[in-house]
Amino acid sequence: MTISTTIIRGSPSHRDNKALIATSPVLSWYARYVVDFATAKTTTPPTKYYASTATLVNPDQSTISGADAIWDYYIHLYGQFEKCAHEVISMTALSNDETGTHTLLVETINHLHLRDNKGVVPLPQAFAYEISEAEEGAGTAGLQIWELRCYFERGLLQRVAKS
Repeated sequence: MTISTTIIRGSPSHRDNKALIATSPVLSWYARYVVDFATAKTTTPPTKYYASTATLVNPDQSTISGADAIWDYYIHLYGQFEKCAHEVISMTALSNDETGTHTLLVETINHLHLRDNKGVVPLPQAFAYEISEAEEGAGTAGLQIWELRCYFERGLLQRVAKS
């Protein structure tokens, strides 16, 4: 079994990180996912990135199943804020070249911009994506998320959303 590892520290737009992302199919795929979710989440079909049977595991171990349900959940969760700006701390891609499977670990600070200029609250978050071959007729660059685990202080997010 051959596992390749690519590690990005800091901003993906940094010159050195751009070069690393360009050489990693899963990191290039993730860069497209981030842009589509940030700029076209209401017009992007969820199965472009999530398998129809994908599972999201929340910090409290509750689960959400299916591409549409996961996509809608994130639109609702982050839609409570004026905007969300993710500051990337690190991205680690572990790719099994034989099976075509990838584990992507992403650490960010999500800067939650409260409505009515009430301030910005930093929320540390971590995500563990299991990404592999896309379902027929779906996906992007032949890949989709099959499982996602997210880690963050959900209580903080809920409290600041009510601010």
